[in-house]
Amino acid sequence: MKAVVKYGYGKGETEIRDIPVPEIGDDDILMEVKAAGVCGSDIGFDDGGHENLLRCPVVLGHEFSGVVAKIGKNVTDYKVGDRIVSDNTGKVCGKCHACETGNYLVCPERLGLGYGMDGGFTKYVKIYGETLKVFPGSLFHIPDCMSFEAAAIMDPVCNGYRAVVQDGGILPGEFVVVFGVGPLGLFAIQAARVSGAAKVIAVGLEADADRLELARKLGATDVVMSDREDLAARISQLTRGEGVAMCVDAAGAPAVLRSAVQITRAHGKIVKIGYNDKPLGFSLDCVIDKAISIKGHYGYDWVSWTNCFNLIEAGLIDMESLITHRMSILDFRKAFDLVKARKAVKIILYPAD
Repeated sequence: MKAVVKYGYGKGETEIRDIPVPEIGDDDILMEVKAAGVCGSDIGFDDGGHENLLRCPVVLGHEFSGVVAKIGKNVTDYKVGDRIVSDNTGKVCGKCHACETGNYLVCPERLGLGYGMDGGFTKYVKIYGETLKVFPGSLFHIPDCMSFEAAAIMDPVCNGYRAVVQDGGILPGEFVVVFGVGPLGLFAIQAARVSGAAKVIAVGLEADADRLELARKLGATDVVMSDREDLAARISQLTRGEGVAMCVDAAGAPAVLRSAVQITRAHGKIVKIGYNDKPLGFSLDCVIDKAISIKGHYGYDWVSWTNCFNLIEAGLIDMESLITHRMSILDFRKAFDLVKARKAVKIILYPAD
């Protein structure tokens, strides 16, 4: 089968290869991939980043959905033909503090499908029964109302939901700012809207003009281009001088965190999603003076997935508007370039025969 393989740790060391269909054991499931989403992390892997997560050579693609093609003789919870989506957990230890408390995604031994183990930019993926025994909530049946394409991008939906609702604890009537209008930011905007935020303010750059318009469609009450406007003055105006209860940093740059500290009200919260390896370069004394909480966010859990399925079934989260392109995995390089150039929001890749 054709697969997008990251074969080395250097920049651009990714190519289409022919690889064998995985063999499964008595406890495993073989998924036939129907759709896979391109994530910014895939671009990062291709560019030579996130080496701590990669185990090359590996099939990329950690956002994917499909159908059960084959099951081992001991599998009872799934049958051939079932529509399924993985949260991309390939392996967890089951014994550490994170696993024992149900926070499997931050298990120090976790391997993710699509970077630590073979993922979804191909035709078939092996879902490991050993992992399902430890973490059965890593695989879900897809609701009948959802397309494979929508199911494939549940990862950023659930990420956005957990950031705003579970980590952020937003209350109806509060003011929220979301920095960054990529998929994570756009889904965070939707989560803030359905949670009852009185104002959801999307912050991007002039280059993000099209995405900022999409942010309005998805629930942002206001948009700010931070490279064209005085962000602090605009936020003060929009919040009657109060500041915002919560900022979601889905961008990552140190300047974003500095701005978030400035515009967050006393006893407010900043939830940080975006990565950046640059030093902050500024004092955090203001965090102390205003008693601001900064929460590091990573991933999702069973609650995130279940509640997001429910919201999608209820028509409260728009999935399809974020899907801007569809193409074969054979065109993965074009897909990556479109994402880099900010000419795509979410791209769906399909297997190649």
